[in-house]
Amino acid sequence: MKNIIVTLITGGIVALSTTAFPQVSSGRIVLVDLNRVFIEYYKTPIASAKLKETIDSYNKEQEELRTQLRKGIDELTKLREEQEKTEYTPEVREQKKKAVQEKLAETQKAQRDLEEYQRSHQQILDQQRDRMRQTILGEIKDVISKEAKDVGYTLVFDKSGNTLNGIPTVVYSQDSMDITDDIIKKLNRNQPKTTGTPKPEQKKSETK
Repeated sequence: MKNIIVTLITGGIVALSTTAFPQVSSGRIVLVDLNRVFIEYYKTPIASAKLKETIDSYNKEQEELRTQLRKGIDELTKLREEQEKTEYTPEVREQKKKAVQEKLAETQKAQRDLEEYQRSHQQILDQQRDRMRQTILGEIKDVISKEAKDVGYTLVFDKSGNTLNGIPTVVYSQDSMDITDDIIKKLNRNQPKTTGTPKPEQKKSETK
């Protein structure tokens, strides 16, 4: 799960405009790689780290529930073996049988508790991941929108995505049309020194 945190948190990035280039009478059309901006924005690894802490905590609690369930199953197995021993009197075997039924009910409850924990906490993780993603994307979009208004861009397209046919949305563009570096600089200009800089491998991402 650790290796897919960034992938999960960056899922759902969408273009800021339509997927086809319309005709415009004035202004300038520019491009931005939203996937790269998202990854290189200093708040993204911070959010990913917080999400990982939550995931690690849930995994630890889930493993404790699994351990309790395995222990209950082992105890149930031993009790079932005990109740079959012929050296016991009918009264003792009846007591063993009752103990088996009680342990079986306890084990079944532990199984249900584990399954419910998995379902409920997966929902919590999904919600937390979505909130983080939407918050970061909102900040990115605000910066892009302000830049477009200040400079006078008519349209800003996300070049990181693919069409429904699986081909890049933008097949070709001049480097001068790409404002990705400018957006990243603006987003990271208030980056605290303690957060460090994104690792080189984080900066490389395939277009969707």
